[in-house]
Amino acid sequence: MASDGHPRNESPSVASSTLAARTDLPLRVRQLLDELLEMCSARLEPALRATLSDLEQQLFKQAEQAHNNADQQRCFESLREVKRGRADVAPRFLLALEEQLAALDRAPSGGHGAGSDALKLVEQHELEEALALEDIATRAEVRCSAALYELGHRFGVLIAAPVIEAEALPLGPYAIARALQRAAADLDLVLEHRLLLFRSFDRRVMATAGAFYDALNAHLAARGLLAHLRVFLPKRAQDGKAAAAPAQGAAAGAPAAGAPVAAGAAAASHDEESFARLRDLLAQRRTILGLAGEDAGDGHVASGDELQAVLAGLQNRPALVKSGGRAVPRTMQHLRQDMLAHLRQFTPGGQPPRLAAQHRDTFDLVGMLFEHLGKEVPLGGHAEKLLTRLQVPLLRVALSDQSFFTQRAHPARRLLNTLVETAANWVDSSDGEADPSLVEKMRLLVDRVLNEFTGDLSLFEHLLGDLDRHMGMLARKAESAERRHVEAAQGRERLQSARMRASAAISERLAGARVSPLVRTMLEQAWTDALALSILRHGEDSRAYRERLAIADRLLKPGAAEDKEELRREIERGLGQVGLHDADATQVAQRLVEGAAANDDEMPTSQTELALKLKQRQRLGEEISVPAPMPAAAAQPELDAEEKRTLAQLKTLPFGTWFEFVRSPGGETVRRKLAWYSTLTGRCLFVNQRGARCDERSLEQLAHDMRSGAARLVPAQQESLIDRAWGAITAALRQFAGRSPVPAHGGAGA
Repeated sequence: MASDGHPRNESPSVASSTLAARTDLPLRVRQLLDELLEMCSARLEPALRATLSDLEQQLFKQAEQAHNNADQQRCFESLREVKRGRADVAPRFLLALEEQLAALDRAPSGGHGAGSDALKLVEQHELEEALALEDIATRAEVRCSAALYELGHRFGVLIAAPVIEAEALPLGPYAIARALQRAAADLDLVLEHRLLLFRSFDRRVMATAGAFYDALNAHLAARGLLAHLRVFLPKRAQDGKAAAAPAQGAAAGAPAAGAPVAAGAAAASHDEESFARLRDLLAQRRTILGLAGEDAGDGHVASGDELQAVLAGLQNRPALVKSGGRAVPRTMQHLRQDMLAHLRQFTPGGQPPRLAAQHRDTFDLVGMLFEHLGKEVPLGGHAEKLLTRLQVPLLRVALSDQSFFTQRAHPARRLLNTLVETAANWVDSSDGEADPSLVEKMRLLVDRVLNEFTGDLSLFEHLLGDLDRHMGMLARKAESAERRHVEAAQGRERLQSARMRASAAISERLAGARVSPLVRTMLEQAWTDALALSILRHGEDSRAYRERLAIADRLLKPGAAEDKEELRREIERGLGQVGLHDADATQVAQRLVEGAAANDDEMPTSQTELALKLKQRQRLGEEISVPAPMPAAAAQPELDAEEKRTLAQLKTLPFGTWFEFVRSPGGETVRRKLAWYSTLTGRCLFVNQRGARCDERSLEQLAHDMRSGAARLVPAQQESLIDRAWGAITAALRQFAGRSPVPAHGGAGA
């Protein structure tokens, strides 16, 4: 039973419920749900038919371009299957949507297999199919997040419940993906062509789902369901200063009238003191380098308003400059020169423009920040491009608000940190093509900063909330994908353990026994798998396992009075369960039972041919890519003392620890997370940031790689990228403060 009192696996009556059968729902609710289902039928059914037509065209094209007869035949078989079953796809699709609508007020269907059997072996094609559908639904959720959030509110009102998350929304992208999977279940397509169907559906239906969800919201609003709903995030105070949290104020009782003012004044005073210390360190650095008087002299000192006006004009300019005849990313020095050139329009009498001391210090600090961040991100990647584009708006924030340098919770600082860390960890370090939805989301956020920022810090708070929701959703998807891979690895682990125990039992019985090649091959191959399957399903102490062991004993020591017909049936049943075709299983069982009495000349298939079929049979678990044991030639040499210490350390690491691996001779590294390792075989499962399986290797191999420098632990970071950058900048400035000034320029040391 689930915690809410509903069974985890719904009964057939619940699973097949329709809206007409939900007489317990209020009449108005049923009417609204019926109307939504009609909208689904009107909008999605034609798109689904177009998807199937698109799939037929692609299959025919692939058949024409096939490189061999086998591939061409598979395409034609799938094409015939689509033509045969296409009339049933749309009704099954709509029925699945109706059942999810009818189960609106029941236990949510999220959780990704919460009720699955812990001993179930996850087949690779099922895993790839589920991940493909989840990826399609995730991208649709990203594109339609605002509309889905509103729809979740309205569906929650229908059942008097809190807002319904997108994963549990009856007509949300995940529900549509589940309906598509169910509708296509009866189509006998190979995995490649099934994924082709899903991609066609994504292009035809999910790519334009925003209009569909807007129409659903508009329909419910027109029916009086939260007609004036407006979803927005709470805005941060525009001055960016720290203030007492409302929750804390409520918990402590009503504060005195002057308390918020006093708190704000104290925070402002702290910011000024911190910024003054940074400026002192900068002044000492200039003295040491002999640059103390570089900005002195005559000229017009630009005001803060003049700087903001010039930077506002530069904010939407391209972040590339010409250098040596080619376009290169703009640096802060380029920006400074461009800014001074544009300031001449504000200078009276043609005087050269000059920065005030405070503005010059701000510019230098922001320049140091971007220079340091540029060294922390991959060269030429998305993170570097984002940094370059954000130079102007972040400089404008720093010029108007000193707390940018001192407050970790500053909205502009947090948005900058989240964007750069997301680009560096999720996009630039990913395998293959970067997630286009994430790249597009970050591009749109930066575009909004460049187009909409006019000094109001609440814009950063709003965009940060949007990005946080997006990344939270991607993190959940990554965790789900990772969990599926771990469950599959654990299934392989249990299978390997069961096969080892079954193989040991058969080897013990075959030791010293004189049997025919067919009996030996059958026991060592197919019957070992049958025993392993019994261990997985029932346990080693079960009656089913003991009965199959007894069959092995009877084949090795046949008795004269035994029931041969029963023995033959049991052998056929066991061979059929491990994948042998019925006709082959019947021939093998008949030959084994009749034994030497059978005449090969009278049998349609010889013992040698039957033994060959058993050896060529796909072993249990091979369809889910069971890793083969490492051959002796590939085994690692004996570990030295340092590697043994590393191995002992690795065995204490928690799952979720990050590693960096050198991927190329040029020193390029890639981040991988240790998702799981086997205590039986020592094999490690590594996934990337998205939760996709990337690598498997043994703990011994990992220890050897760490010893050679091909792998290393990534230390857990307690601070954000921006905080670490400020820490490094402050430490560097303090180091300068302890040095003597340059003698040629004079000046007092710190």
